[in-house]
Amino acid sequence: MKNLLACFKFLKPYTWQLLIAFFLLVASTILALVQPRISQWAIDEGIGNSNIEIVIYAALFLLALGIVGSAVNYFSGIILIKASQGMGYSIRNSLFKKVTSFSFADFDKWRTGELMVRLNSDVATIQQFVRMGLFMLVLAILMLIGAMVGMFLIDSYLAIILSAIMLATLGLFYGVASHLRPLFRKVREALDKVNNVIQENIAGAKLVRAFSAQKTEEQKFDKQNINYFKIRIKVGNFMSLLMPLLVAIGNFTGLVAIWVGGKMVGTEDLTLGELVAFNNYAAMAVFPILVLAMVLNFMSMAMASGDRIIELLKVNPSIQDSENAIELNKLKGKIEFKNVNLHYGNGEDAVSNLNFTINSNEKIGIIGTTGAGKSSLVHLIPRFYDSTEGEIFIDDKNIKELSLNTIRSRINVALQETMLFSGTISDNIKYGEPNASEEEITRAAQLACAEEFILEKENKFEESIGVRGAGLSGGQRQRVAIARALLAKPDILILDDVTSSLDVTTEAKVIDNIYKSSLKMTTIIISQKINAVKQADRIFVMDKGKIVSSGTHSELLENCKLYEEINQTQQNRTIN
Repeated sequence: MKNLLACFKFLKPYTWQLLIAFFLLVASTILALVQPRISQWAIDEGIGNSNIEIVIYAALFLLALGIVGSAVNYFSGIILIKASQGMGYSIRNSLFKKVTSFSFADFDKWRTGELMVRLNSDVATIQQFVRMGLFMLVLAILMLIGAMVGMFLIDSYLAIILSAIMLATLGLFYGVASHLRPLFRKVREALDKVNNVIQENIAGAKLVRAFSAQKTEEQKFDKQNINYFKIRIKVGNFMSLLMPLLVAIGNFTGLVAIWVGGKMVGTEDLTLGELVAFNNYAAMAVFPILVLAMVLNFMSMAMASGDRIIELLKVNPSIQDSENAIELNKLKGKIEFKNVNLHYGNGEDAVSNLNFTINSNEKIGIIGTTGAGKSSLVHLIPRFYDSTEGEIFIDDKNIKELSLNTIRSRINVALQETMLFSGTISDNIKYGEPNASEEEITRAAQLACAEEFILEKENKFEESIGVRGAGLSGGQRQRVAIARALLAKPDILILDDVTSSLDVTTEAKVIDNIYKSSLKMTTIIISQKINAVKQADRIFVMDKGKIVSSGTHSELLENCKLYEEINQTQQNRTIN
């Protein structure tokens, strides 16, 4: 409940609207509570005295109260809809802002499907509770209190008997609520797992088909889906048992009221009109308890969703700005590593004992075998991860003293896994520079050797592409990603094996264009291919997380056995 209430802080901008809605609910309740007294008046004074006028007036009053009550409920519902939608909007914004603040290390801990459920399904559950559950909860409480007062005003003895039954029912309600909450949390967790499998299969659809693994994935999905199914059935069975039980209690309450009240009418301790009014109040008191059973479903789900939302909002990103982070508009591009180590979780070091300096505007190539730590090294520069030990300096300032905005805006990384967004090719190229001119976009595409295939498209730069760059080949996506990185005009450019899908000729042109372009920036190119790095001012050779040698292409051929072996192997492949 604590976390559900914590979610209500997002309703603060709608305080006045909620107060108005509450006032309208009170008014609606009062209008409903007046009706049994009017019925009593019609029976005792109208029918009892054969006064048809009183009966007609009473009927008109009841009709008017019904119409006004319906209108009041309608307007309170409209207000609650606006408040709940506004609340959902604010929660989603906060959750999305939290997720966008995550570092790579944070995303390693959270699965995509789970985050999607929290941003969508869990938020929708909270909205539904505010719109319907909260409305019914407040209305039920007001109606229950008002009905109990009405019963005691008519006859306290009969009211005490029914109150005992009501209290026992409320005790049952409390016990059920305590039992259902953990069940609904399990429901949300099971839904997370179902969505994770769906998300992974959609993202990896081509890989699944390439390995003809549809059956395996179907079995994986069925395992999670049947678990979700079983938990939902368990909750459903529980709720299906609860509702008939509460209805039976309601019927029993009415039976008691008629049995005891009927005897009191016979002894003239009650008038017939008072008995009818009392029965109406009794029904009004029972109805909120039945409503509370429905609200129980909403509340239990909302509490489980509230726990998950607040849990995510309370996550502190593993990488954040320091208290007095330095904001810079430009970097010179000097990079220095001092005794830097990095390991993921409790694993072995991905890189260890890194000590080097890269000068401003220097062109650096990094090469090594698979798993040598090349990507891990460059991920430390824009603080995708923080080093486990050691210090990293940019322009002689500790990287942790610089703001993340400075680091991320002035250091651009074209990642090994090329990611494009749905939209046009132009939209993707200018992603980091939204106000770029057509001339600048074209120039970036030329440097990346992307213009040649873009101009073959029907709509040229305005050609639409699908999610994750669907409609483009792997090499085309890589060239668009390189153009995007170049257009951002960073002070430090890192290309993490983004030419792997390019043919030898195109790769050579792209690398040559980058090295010879007029852009003044420190450039780091990671590759497993000698041709991609041999023009660099210096080349770092990595093996098992360490830089085992550095120098120019010719120097390394003479002094580094590993580099010589890589070169020889690749030359043999070219010849063959």
